[in-house]
Amino acid sequence: MSISFEQLSRHFDKQAVRVHRNRRLEDEIYSDAILITKSLTSFAPEFIYVGKRSMLPGNAANMENASLMLINDAELPVQEDVESSPNIIEFTAGEDVFEIYNQTRELFLEKAETEQAKATLLKAFAAGKGMDHIVSVAADILGNPVIVIDLSYKVLAYSDSEVNDPVWRDNLQKGYCSYDFIAAVQKMKSVQNGAKSGEPYEVFCSGSAAAKMVARIKIGDKPVGNLILLGTERPIHPRDRDLAAFAGEMVAAELQKNSFYRNSAHAVYDELIYDLLENHLSGKELVQERLRSGNIRLTGRLSVLVLDIAQYDASGKYNGYLRDRISTLFTAERQIFYNGYIVSIWERELKAARMDCGPDMREFLTSNQIRLGISSEFSDIADCRKYYLQAVKALEIGLIAMPADPVVLYSDVQLYDMLSAYTQGDYREVCHPALLTLREYDGKHHADLYHTLFIYLKNNRQLQRTATELFIHRNTLRYRLHQIRVLIHVDLDNIDNVLKLYMSYKMTAYLDRLREAGECTSG
Repeated sequence: MSISFEQLSRHFDKQAVRVHRNRRLEDEIYSDAILITKSLTSFAPEFIYVGKRSMLPGNAANMENASLMLINDAELPVQEDVESSPNIIEFTAGEDVFEIYNQTRELFLEKAETEQAKATLLKAFAAGKGMDHIVSVAADILGNPVIVIDLSYKVLAYSDSEVNDPVWRDNLQKGYCSYDFIAAVQKMKSVQNGAKSGEPYEVFCSGSAAAKMVARIKIGDKPVGNLILLGTERPIHPRDRDLAAFAGEMVAAELQKNSFYRNSAHAVYDELIYDLLENHLSGKELVQERLRSGNIRLTGRLSVLVLDIAQYDASGKYNGYLRDRISTLFTAERQIFYNGYIVSIWERELKAARMDCGPDMREFLTSNQIRLGISSEFSDIADCRKYYLQAVKALEIGLIAMPADPVVLYSDVQLYDMLSAYTQGDYREVCHPALLTLREYDGKHHADLYHTLFIYLKNNRQLQRTATELFIHRNTLRYRLHQIRVLIHVDLDNIDNVLKLYMSYKMTAYLDRLREAGECTSG
């Protein structure tokens, strides 16, 4: 039931007025606390001593190896010699020495209980009765229901404790967490901040009065799921953090050896895609071996689909609506939840056309504020991460280049991706000299030649269609085109010139919007 000096310092951080660390003793571990009395003749390094400064015996042995929790009733400064003075946590004269001692003893007792609980969890794992048994034992120890989910929010196990939380009760009945639930969870600050820490963290939400604690489950350095403690039976205690983390370790050990989980077709596929996205697989031979062992066949043309549900609002919809609709619209695809996105690999036959994002899909995405990014096509699943990043980039660029379109193909924004070096959004870096000339002329003469040329090129240089779109007479258009030719000295009948000008228009417009978006964000 050992406790370190650092653990004690953290616990009494708000009460202590000063902490002095001896460099030789700062990693000291203590087995118990002892109250300083007048009969004390020697200090042992394995104990932390609690008392008043006035009670310190002047002739006690091994003072240089002592660790002390002192109430400074004598109001004397603590010795600063880091080589000879003891570890000291100092309190003001107004603190109660017996209260400090009792708190310290409670820490040691709590530590002993925690170690005993860990031994019970370890015994549950060693019993070989499976993950359900480990989770049930963890729930008994923690006094609250315990649930285990994988990275796709599929429920792997849960204790037989009665779950009063209506949302989690629904999740357990379905066997997975709905995308509506996931979308709401991902927006919570406690989840966003806690996930970054890597340590167990508490979650509070408006939909439930009970707190939850989440502990990440890892196999090696790879996250594979989460252990969730529902604080519905009793309040969650600080010590539960340590026990939840250890229970997560036992679950991870069970998952690692558990054949049904490792060999489940869905689990093998999900784990393969996750490993590819995380760049955990080195070498295409290893990827092929995983495909063969999982009996996974991907023979057609592939694309990565990434659904951004950050703006999705689940209010007013039944729990499971989003998953049901996505399953209907993406019938042949299996989805995993990764980095806040719903990700799937889309496969089609070599003779099949590109993905058809019909009106039903677009209406669903638009009405639910969901956006879809689609990568370029590829054939080797080992390149999955590269094309996942393409799909994410399509979403990012699409917000600027085509904000009204819920579906963005990387091929449609690839040109803009090449402009990533121009982060300041300065159009002059990429603008064709002829277009700069027109911009300057329009600025001085309040003309509209720059826009006129763009509409003319966009309409494949057809006079009537251009005049109609600009709401001007054909003769007015002819006059403007004559002015443009005189100013820029570019042959608009040359297809190479037309291509250069049109591409410059597209890049310049994107950089203008990028700069405006940056100004809006900073404002």
